[in-house]
Amino acid sequence: MQDKEIELKFGFDGDASNLYEIFSHIGAVSNKTTLHLDNTYFDTDDKALFGIHAGLRIRRGDDFSEQTLKVKGENIGGLHKRQEYNLPIEVSDGVPNLMKFPKEALPSDFDLEGIQKHLKPICRINFTRYLFNLELLDSTFEVAFDQGYIEVDSSNRYPLSELEIELKETSVHSDEILNLFSILCTHLAANNIPLLLEPFSKMHRAALLQLQSRPSIDFCELDSAETFIDYVTAQVALFEKMYGYFLISRDAVLFSQIISLLDSLLLSLKYLKRRNFLAFIIGRKEPIEYKRDLQIIIRLLKSFHRVCRHVSKRTLLSRFRKNSKGIASCYEKIRESEKANKLFLIPLKLRLLLSLMAK
Repeated sequence: MQDKEIELKFGFDGDASNLYEIFSHIGAVSNKTTLHLDNTYFDTDDKALFGIHAGLRIRRGDDFSEQTLKVKGENIGGLHKRQEYNLPIEVSDGVPNLMKFPKEALPSDFDLEGIQKHLKPICRINFTRYLFNLELLDSTFEVAFDQGYIEVDSSNRYPLSELEIELKETSVHSDEILNLFSILCTHLAANNIPLLLEPFSKMHRAALLQLQSRPSIDFCELDSAETFIDYVTAQVALFEKMYGYFLISRDAVLFSQIISLLDSLLLSLKYLKRRNFLAFIIGRKEPIEYKRDLQIIIRLLKSFHRVCRHVSKRTLLSRFRKNSKGIASCYEKIRESEKANKLFLIPLKLRLLLSLMAK
């Protein structure tokens, strides 16, 4: 019932018909299958579950029904780690039963009975999942391409197209998991799979789409960083979060803040390159050479940053003029640049590199 989910999540923007063939060039592929999944997510009117970073759903497939609780986890450069609890339910069950989950799954002061009484459907997320296994680097991954829609009310549907790669089994030590996924990402980039950053889960996106409010950005982690390495790590994490909000809101003011953050991040990375901090892989005495990788990251990030600066004025003008077509055009240019510069690689690669550096 309990499972620790570790998976990559990326947006997908291209032809998925040959994914199985592409992944066969990366590793051994097998067990190709297709599932049709109907998901209804639940919360209270005051978003009690969203407030503790938990997601609650009923999922129905062709031959099963289950209720799932996902609790707060972490996102490291597209690598999502979180605890989830799955329980089979009857087809006739219309609302998930929180009492059936282990008590330790939720905070001790969480009003289970009160919340249960006020649960209501808040959105539907329906998609077709194209699924297969990938054997690579002494590990088994489950690759899933999801295509469908997020429905926050009867009149608003948002397209869904993403690639998930979940680690199912591995002989790799837990300290090496980040590196394992980093190597996998290198294979994805080398095979030109059209991937995009997707910092938030399906449920998180649905909740933000429903709220339709500008998020508050917390810069405290930048202020509380004790070392320069901590500061750069916080910059990367903040970029992921802000960019995730922008993908939902397409807010021009938020986009301007992202450009300023990229200015700062690029300066930090150039300083990092000049200082040449030592970086060590666990178990090895000799430091690793990372300058070339860092130079590539800086080059790709600068190219993306240049495009962002170019379209930022148009984005603001389109917002002030309430020109929805202009906003959509700017948004597409940003995402095309993101795809062309393989931006999906950068947060994970940077997080890994920073984790290896002596602080």
